[in-house]
Amino acid sequence: MTEKNSSNVYDVLIVGAGCAGSGAAMYAARFGLKVLMIGEMPGGTITTTHIVENYPGFESITGMELGERLLHHAQSYGVEMKMEKVVKVEKKNELFATTTDSDATYLSRTIIAATGAEWKKLGAPGEREFANKGVHYCALCDGGFYKNKVIAVIGSGDSAAKESQLLAEYGSRVYVFVRGPALHGEPINNARVAKNPKITVFTDVQVTEILGNEKKRAGFLKLTKPCAPVGAKPTDKFPIDAVFVLIGHAPISQWAAPLGVALNKKGEIVIDRESRTNVPHLYAAGDVTNGIFKQAIVGVSEGVSAAYSAYTDLKKGEK
Repeated sequence: MTEKNSSNVYDVLIVGAGCAGSGAAMYAARFGLKVLMIGEMPGGTITTTHIVENYPGFESITGMELGERLLHHAQSYGVEMKMEKVVKVEKKNELFATTTDSDATYLSRTIIAATGAEWKKLGAPGEREFANKGVHYCALCDGGFYKNKVIAVIGSGDSAAKESQLLAEYGSRVYVFVRGPALHGEPINNARVAKNPKITVFTDVQVTEILGNEKKRAGFLKLTKPCAPVGAKPTDKFPIDAVFVLIGHAPISQWAAPLGVALNKKGEIVIDRESRTNVPHLYAAGDVTNGIFKQAIVGVSEGVSAAYSAYTDLKKGEK
């Protein structure tokens, strides 16, 4: 293991390279701090979003472009970046030691957790068996494989509402299976779904199993009640060519728990209004936190707050 010596200690080490991490890196660098950002996905999960229409300053921009712009803006201030996976963070005396999958360890005076969240799994039989064989979690990543095919979406939130519209650009039909009585996306996205002739929404129904076809790929959904494909009779063994599971995200906070960071029941890192956690000099921002509204603009704002808190805390320590 290669450990960075004391002459190369970072003031701020940011875990995550998405919107929250970029916002934190940008401001930490502007405060004159020595910053290292470590992340697996340049630009973060926003880059898997087709179109973003709710980020101030951009009436419409692709998620890929927004994520890249934020990242490049941060790098323009001289932020050092490593595309690696953080596997462990430990406290060594007054410093944090962050170890990555390249077996390198970086020392820092503070940590900002901006690790975001990962797609939740349905947990139904067949999901794991047919992963990447008709079962997917990212419409922008994998929707293009199903041109003129029948595509199912499982989900009831805004992700399901937005991504079903993108999938309708590829598929011949898109069926959205909603567990509750209604789709709960943003009103504008609900309206777009309702107006799209290629999208059909089924409510009060659950997918209990994903079944395969003769090609050993996902081919049918086992439902709790019969639903009717367009032009066919209702069936509880619903034929599809692909299914996209869009039921939300789970915070990536496992690495923080051994440090004694307070987590809520969802596994989210608990922060205050200044993005501080219960552990001194450890801050958090974005989708990994207990913030109610998971949006790119909120993550950037929390990242900026985390950077400012780190800066002020470090200055207090120097007095």
